[in-house]
Amino acid sequence: MKKQLITIALSSLVILSGCGGGGGGKAQDRSANIDGDPALELLRAYQSDSPSAAAALDCVTLYKKNQSCLVSDIAPLGYVTSQNVTVEDIAARLVVSHAWMGDNFVSALREMPQDLLNLFRSVNAVVLSYEVRPSFYHSGTASLYIDPRYLWLSDSQWRDIYQQDDYRDAYQSQLKFITANRYLDPYGDYVLTSNTYDVDYNASRNLEQITRGLYRLLAHELAHANDYLPQDTLADLDTSQTVWWNIQRRIPANSELNRDQPLSSTMLHQMAQVSFRGEKPTQEQLQFDAATMGNEFEFDGAADFYAYSSQAEDVAMLFEAFMMHKEYQATSDVAFLVEPTVSDPNCDDYKIGWGQRDRLADSLVKARAKQVAERILLRDLGTEFSHIDENTDPLPFGAGWCEAQSYFVSGKPIIKSVQQAQSRFFFRDDFSRE
Repeated sequence: MKKQLITIALSSLVILSGCGGGGGGKAQDRSANIDGDPALELLRAYQSDSPSAAAALDCVTLYKKNQSCLVSDIAPLGYVTSQNVTVEDIAARLVVSHAWMGDNFVSALREMPQDLLNLFRSVNAVVLSYEVRPSFYHSGTASLYIDPRYLWLSDSQWRDIYQQDDYRDAYQSQLKFITANRYLDPYGDYVLTSNTYDVDYNASRNLEQITRGLYRLLAHELAHANDYLPQDTLADLDTSQTVWWNIQRRIPANSELNRDQPLSSTMLHQMAQVSFRGEKPTQEQLQFDAATMGNEFEFDGAADFYAYSSQAEDVAMLFEAFMMHKEYQATSDVAFLVEPTVSDPNCDDYKIGWGQRDRLADSLVKARAKQVAERILLRDLGTEFSHIDENTDPLPFGAGWCEAQSYFVSGKPIIKSVQQAQSRFFFRDDFSRE
């Protein structure tokens, strides 16, 4: 098949997003994933008899050669059909390292709403591979690369996964604060289940549990795909060119948002480059604590601190928060926590320096999320957003992160007390970011 070489810097193409979590499992070759770039050497088509199988398999690794997929070889699903995207359509574009990953992914997709499935119109292929960590979308291939920690159901499946922490954890370890985010249902229970295996507390999961976590991840990554290749532009793709060539000739949603409702904090933009991109911090930045960060963050319009790492992540965090509210009536807790001084901290050793419940209800965040969601979903969402009140609540300063889950605030339902088993493992995932 014909390929077209493009000369680009990888940093201009890759939109990385990842989750935290501990180790465990069998030891594996560390060359499988270096600084978030998976080797992708064990891939095969999930459906080998699919007409698009060979093209999908070939496309997803082209970015490693600084190449982009030619649209005449493989085009996004929305270019091929204007109908609702089916689970079968997506399954035909799956590339996997282990068959169970495809099986679990397809089963979870069958539980998801059509709104989410239709966002795959902007996608060429989906990679599910044992060494992908963190998950990411790549604009050179218009494909999603999914961390299999979102897919495992059993101990044997967990042991197939490459056990490596998010490479960006090291960037944040030198700072005085930790960022946290969690989604709670109207009763104050966690919407999501931990992606970290624990032999005592989380040794197996059911389909409903992985579906919720995968829904959140896909809302985030599909926001990237639809940001760069909006569905209403797919019919105009130039099939003689690469997908990256076509993307460059569009104005992404993140540029529109930055033009119309930009984030204002220079300090938070700079700190996000330290926390998520590995820039060397200044001595002044090393002194910023959780309260300082939160006080700066509170009056800007980001859904999460991770939004400051790039304009694209700003869009993805806003869209993710809206979709979680829409599907699960979820509210988001966001916080800057004090780095514990004890050697083996538990959940409540992470004290809140600044925190807020229902960040999406903030007037600035809500307005920015509405612009993003309407651009991605291509319809008016006035009714949906009118049901989101503009009433955020502070989380208690100095409280432990798990303790604050049960904190009652005016205007919100009484929250159930946290079970000790939840406190054991859920908070590990709260410290991560796609």
